[in-house]
Amino acid sequence: MISIAADKNTDRKEQIIKTAMQLFAVKGSSSTSMQEIAELCGISKGSLYLVFKSKEELENSIYIYCFRMIREPLEREEQAVRRSPREKLRNQIEILLVHVYELREFLQRQIQDYLGQGVRQAPDWLRKGNGPLLVLFRSKLEEIYGKEVLAYTGDVGMLASGMLHTSVMALFQQDTPISIPRLADYLLDLLDIVVSGLLDRRPEPLISAAMIESWLLNHESIAPQSPLQLIKSMKLLLGTLEAEHAPEALESLDIMENEMLMPHPRKAIIRGMLLNLREVPLLEKELAELERLISPYWQQACYFR
Repeated sequence: MISIAADKNTDRKEQIIKTAMQLFAVKGSSSTSMQEIAELCGISKGSLYLVFKSKEELENSIYIYCFRMIREPLEREEQAVRRSPREKLRNQIEILLVHVYELREFLQRQIQDYLGQGVRQAPDWLRKGNGPLLVLFRSKLEEIYGKEVLAYTGDVGMLASGMLHTSVMALFQQDTPISIPRLADYLLDLLDIVVSGLLDRRPEPLISAAMIESWLLNHESIAPQSPLQLIKSMKLLLGTLEAEHAPEALESLDIMENEMLMPHPRKAIIRGMLLNLREVPLLEKELAELERLISPYWQQACYFR
């Protein structure tokens, strides 16, 4: 009974979020009232406030919903074992562009509202994601092009960000259709050309490694890897150790990994696996880091549970 009730609550939240996104895409969030959202959902305004205590909470939940919609397939691609790092990055670019294109009407209207309000500083949820993204990008560069490219992380990141931004703007122009798979191939080819040119000519980096490290040290929420990446590292570590309870720990990590790849991970399952892993003292440090990484994951990606 509890599970059925939880599923219904999840379905209602998703229905409200999708309805609000439709209205926001047409009118903008500032011009859309909670009453209008409730009416289009076929519920009373009071019922809406039982699910979301305020319009601000609903707006934050929409951003979490969009973030999760994009992040989950990106992480699944990252875990693919039969693809090279370059193939993974190419596919992740396509995944990102596909989802941004699907959300284009909502995103365009949100950008218009954002600029119309005269806001100059990016919201906290967006700024706090920049650090982990840069760390991930640096790791990707090293995997694909080797350690020599790391000196140019800032320069390549600046150019890649500009190329991606321009590509998204081009996709938003419906009168000039562009093939997203071809665009993903093209962007990665351009990245190859940029990196090849830098490594061939060896100019002094515009954005030095010291500048990036200084920025990261002063940036909040820096996470060098996702929970799934850490789980993979822990499994590799267990394979090299003759630790007591190692087989059970590997099984717990497998269960946790599969659960976190599901559309709606079950918190009780993951918590149970974390408890099992405490039986392996050699994983104490990694387990503490895993629990730290999973904490914000529950607040964002697992919002509906």
